[in-house]
Amino acid sequence: MNAAEGAPSSRMLSSIPANPGLISGVLRLLELIDDLPRGATGALHFGDEGMILVESKKICWAVSRGMRLRLTEILRRQTTPPLTREAVEELYRACKQTGTPIGEALVASGVVSEAGLRAALFKHNGEAIVSLAQNGASVERFVNHSKTGYDPKFAFSSCEVLAMLGARDDPARAAAAQSELDGTLVQDSVGAAFVRSSRSSGPLVIAVDSACGLAVTDLLQACTWVSGLFDVARTFDPDVFAARAALGDRATLVTWRSNEVEYVGLCASRPAAARLMSRMAQRAPRTSGVMALGVRQETSST
Repeated sequence: MNAAEGAPSSRMLSSIPANPGLISGVLRLLELIDDLPRGATGALHFGDEGMILVESKKICWAVSRGMRLRLTEILRRQTTPPLTREAVEELYRACKQTGTPIGEALVASGVVSEAGLRAALFKHNGEAIVSLAQNGASVERFVNHSKTGYDPKFAFSSCEVLAMLGARDDPARAAAAQSELDGTLVQDSVGAAFVRSSRSSGPLVIAVDSACGLAVTDLLQACTWVSGLFDVARTFDPDVFAARAALGDRATLVTWRSNEVEYVGLCASRPAAARLMSRMAQRAPRTSGVMALGVRQETSST
C-alpha cells in the first residue's frame, strides 16, 4: 500500500430501528443546537414532548415523554451485579433533600465511576433525542438560562450524538473505529470515522473524537469531501490508503482508510498534519513509496 499526500458505548442505541427517516429527524434536532448563538446556554422546549438543555451549545440533559429508559434504570446497570432499585431510590431521596445531583453522589460513594456516569448520561440523552425525533417533536421556544454549572465532562457535542446513532448497527466496528481514532490522532487534531451506507444519503458517522466541536452539517460535508478525495486518489494508485489536503492557509485535513472504515483528521496546524501523515507512512510496507497528491482546498466548508 502507498500513502498519498495532497466535535459514550457503541451499544447504546442498538434497539432503535434503522431507518433514514430517523437519521434525518435526529439531524434536524442536532442542527437546531448547532444553529444556536455561540455560547448559548438554556433549554430548547418541545412543548409536552420534552426538552433539551444546553450549555455553550453542548447537550447537558434531554428528556422526552416517550422514553423507554430512565436515568435511574441506566445507572443501576453501571455495576455488576446491577444496583437494586431500592438502593438507587434511597440515594435519590437523599440527594433531593441535600440538592446533590444523584450522579455526583454515586461517584462520590464509589458505586459508579466517573466514566460510568458519563456513559449513563450519554445513553439517557441519546435515547431522549431519538425519542423526540421519532415523535416528530417541534421546538416551541428557546429559554436562556443565566446560571451555568454543568460539569463539562458530562456534556456532549452534537457530533457525539450523531456518532452514537450511526454506531448502533455494528457496535463492534464502531468500537474498533473509536480505538483507531484514539490511538492515531495527534495533538492539535480532531477526527471522525464513517462508512458509506445504503440506508443513508451520505456518509454514516460511527465514531468521533470527544474534542470534535464541528457542527454536524460541517462534519458530514467534510466526510463527503474526503470520500471523493479517495476516489480521485485511487484513479492514480488503487492501493492508496492515506491522503492529505490543505484547507486554507493553516488548517490541513488528513484522511485514511482501514478495514472498510474511512477516517478524517482535521489538523489545526501543518506540523500536526505532518505528524499524523508520518504515522500513516509508518503503516506502509518499507518497499512502498509515498505518492504526492496535490490537492488544496482554499475555502473549507467546515
